[in-house]
Amino acid sequence: MKNENKNFNFNLLLIKKPRGEEFEETDEIRQWLEKFKEEREFDGIKPTTIEGDLARLKVFLGFCYHRLNKSPDKLKTHDFVKFFNYLEKERGLSKSSLRKYFLLLKVFYKVMRMQHVIKEFVEESRERKRFAKIEIKKRDPADAEIINMVLQKIMESRSRTKIRDALIIRFKWDTGCRISEILNLRLKDCDLEKGIFRITDTKSHEERIVACREDTLEFLRQYVQFNIKKGPNDYLFQNHKGEQVDRNWISYVFRKAINELKKEGKIPKNKRIVLHSVRSGRIMDLLEKLPIDVVSEIVGHHSIEVTMRYVDEKKRLKDYIKILKKI
Repeated sequence: MKNENKNFNFNLLLIKKPRGEEFEETDEIRQWLEKFKEEREFDGIKPTTIEGDLARLKVFLGFCYHRLNKSPDKLKTHDFVKFFNYLEKERGLSKSSLRKYFLLLKVFYKVMRMQHVIKEFVEESRERKRFAKIEIKKRDPADAEIINMVLQKIMESRSRTKIRDALIIRFKWDTGCRISEILNLRLKDCDLEKGIFRITDTKSHEERIVACREDTLEFLRQYVQFNIKKGPNDYLFQNHKGEQVDRNWISYVFRKAINELKKEGKIPKNKRIVLHSVRSGRIMDLLEKLPIDVVSEIVGHHSIEVTMRYVDEKKRLKDYIKILKKI
């Protein structure tokens, strides 16, 4: 955005510096990457998912050719052990990140029709519980009161992007969208007259339509006038270069506001409020006002069973069983 603080190095917050050695991308590596991409596209995998997988796969292939001096189809079990030791010790990856690499390699060798290469390592890892699923801590939903306090904190900050950041969080509450869906919105998918937005890059692979409140829409109309890029394929929410806003920045802004509110005693310290809590809170709010099937459509759940997880069993279960029978 044009009014960003010149003394504030925004890129340091938007771009993560790579850890560990950056391997040269050879012709052999490019061929593997292209073949994997074609297979995943044929499987109907989301472009954003493929992009993330390719970034990890490039690290693996680079390790194969530049450290092991082998092609991926020639690896032995201990070669995989060396690779994961490299990820942990030299790149400093967490256990959850190691698990992502493990799952990716299983997919890679499957789609490349080379499962025999990794079979022994997979079986051994399963027996030794190397990449057991990490326990996910429970998130608390953020209600309208908490959202208002967060928005107030953001607007009180000295950040030159505070208007945009607050607007993104308010838009997230109105629509119940995932943050990735919001940041992927392009101007061609936005009807700023009617306040209707077409969500295309979804987790369920199904497009859906969402809407925001009139006051949010009015704020949004004013905001887009200052966008650097205004073509139909440009993003609705833009950074100082007119490119897509980094979700890590929005998470940081939200987390910073929550931490300040906890220090002030306005939010209990034992509550785990994260950016995704906005979506969870909105779903809970909508369930108080609309039938569960309608809520499921609005927020983009692939089935009503997923939406049911948000239902308070003690207070609402009987009512929603009746609704499900009608559905």
